[in-house]
Amino acid sequence: MKRQKVIVWVILSWVGVFFSEAKSQSITVGADCVSSYIWRGSYCGSVSIQPSLGIEYKGLTFGAWGSTDLTSPDLELDLALGYVFKGFEVAITDYYFNEVDGVEYNYFKYRNGKTSHTFEATLGYTFNEKFPLSLSWNTYFAGADASYDKKRTYSTYVQLSYPFRLWSIDMTAGVGITPWRGIYADKFNVVDISMRGEKSIPITQSFSLPLFAGIVFNPTTDKAYLIAGVSF
Repeated sequence: MKRQKVIVWVILSWVGVFFSEAKSQSITVGADCVSSYIWRGSYCGSVSIQPSLGIEYKGLTFGAWGSTDLTSPDLELDLALGYVFKGFEVAITDYYFNEVDGVEYNYFKYRNGKTSHTFEATLGYTFNEKFPLSLSWNTYFAGADASYDKKRTYSTYVQLSYPFRLWSIDMTAGVGITPWRGIYADKFNVVDISMRGEKSIPITQSFSLPLFAGIVFNPTTDKAYLIAGVSF
């Protein structure tokens, strides 16, 4: 699939630009350990390790994020290229899963029907520090998007989130909807209502352990999840 190959080439080309401008970069490395992997209101795995690598250069961002389920051979690797400017964010993300419904997929396969890569476009906006409401629109436009009658559905997830502080705990409330049928629901629906709290627990005078916990409700599937995790 030529379009997907071009997208991957563009992402990898920008990685080269980032590393060639090392003096101007901001690089972050981290990992989370979570009790279960819940994404956009859906259960995606049990206890998981989720490493990440991020590079920022003059508003341009490149990120690599992965998830390894400790109770199964399932692996996920996501690459994202984005740009942030005055509260606006645009991004393209490549989601890859090594196994879907018991079928294994090679990484460098991009042809429709033979790939587990899914490409998503994101447009987001965060208002300001006094009113830090964030809105994002995320749409699959290529790859292994769910389809009906052999037509692409352009599965879309729209999210509102608002961070606040409560009793010295950093909280985030969020609501996610899908405007039409796709991988999230078979019609317009609310698929994700969540609340998450984060707090660093002092271990020594120079080291604190960042902990987080959250609750997620999916009215479409009648499911609820309570998750916890630690960041490194």
